[in-house]
This record gives sequence, C-alpha cells and structure tokens, in this order.
Amino acid sequence: MENGLYALLPLLGILALIKRVRDQWYPKSTEKKLEERQTPSFQLPDKKGELLRDPSQQKEYVWNEIIKLHRNRNWRFGIYETELYVESTFTLAENKDGLYRYLLFGDELHFDVVVTNTFPPEVTTDLFVLAAHFNNLLTFGKVIVYTQNRNVVFTYQNEVSLYALYPEKIEQHLSRHYHISRDVHWAFEKFLEEREEPALIIADLISLQKTRQENTSQD
Repeated sequence: MENGLYALLPLLGILALIKRVRDQWYPKSTEKKLEERQTPSFQLPDKKGELLRDPSQQKEYVWNEIIKLHRNRNWRFGIYETELYVESTFTLAENKDGLYRYLLFGDELHFDVVVTNTFPPEVTTDLFVLAAHFNNLLTFGKVIVYTQNRNVVFTYQNEVSLYALYPEKIEQHLSRHYHISRDVHWAFEKFLEEREEPALIIADLISLQKTRQENTSQD
C-alpha cells in the first residue's frame, strides 16, 4: 500500500500543476469574454455613448434638437416646456392650416396632427373602414378615429434613443409625417364632402400619387 502511494506521487504532482495552470488561465479567459459581450455590435458615433446610457440626457438632447430645428427653419411654433411638446403650424391643405404636435412622452417622441376636426356620428363606421384601408397600406404612422372627440388623428412615434443617436432623423420623420398627413386629410375630407365608398377614396388617392410621381419624373 505504501509503495503504491509513492508510485502515485509523480501523477499527483502533474495533476496539481495542471490545476494551477487552469486556475490562472480560466478567470482571465472568462473576464475577457464578459468584456466582449458588453462591446456594441456597431460603432457608436463620437460623443454619443453617454447619451445612449442615460435616458434623462437622451430626452434633454432630443428636446433641444427639436427646438433648434424649428428655430433654424423659421417655422411658426410654440414651446410647452412643462408638457414637453412643441406645437407647429403648417399648411394642411389649400387655405387650411394644421396644428402639428411633437411630444416627448415616456421614452418616445410622438408626431401628431388632427387631420379632421369633426364628423357627424352617422358616418363613424365608414370612417373606421377608411382608416383601416389607410393603416393596411401605411408603413409609417397610423390613422386613428376618436369617437368621443369625433376627430381623426394621424400619429407616429419612435424611441427617443433613436433620435438621440441619429438627430437628423427628427427632421426626416417630421417631413414624412407631414406629407402623409396631407394625403390622410385629403381622403377624409373627400369622404365627408362626397360620401363615396372608402375603397374608392383610396383608389382615387393611389391614382393621384401615381400622377404626382409621373410629373416628378418628367421634371
């Protein structure tokens, strides 16, 4: 038994050496892997890393960017700091202005405009159908019919962190929201004036958009 124990000593020494090497190597390896997981999968723009990690700084940065954009463009607007929204006046249709609201709420920036101020209750179902047609076609924004206020709103929202990282998207999305809102307004007002079937209103709008594209390509 004693001779057998002495015979195992070289093997035990090798095992101890292996354990020592593994103890030294594995913590470093694990620490390195954890650092690699924390590295973003994309390169952050300069001086934007802190904004992405601090929601309060994100919101303040985006708020200031919205105001700066309006001032640089000389738009007509009002600032409501307590509620954190800017209200702007743009032409919704010929001889008609619309009030556009850009609201910071929670962790999102909202783009809202009332495209139809009022409608008779008997056409509510048809307006829901028209809104559904729009929402099936839209890849940006949503049309909402409010029965209590009897108005129609075109709205879009996205994360504040997106606009903190890419502030140029504020103007891009503002412009896109504006141009779509004019078509939504046109469609709903056309229905209220002519009472055509919602599907025919959408067909007329698609035809109108094709004509615009053709005229643009010719220019």
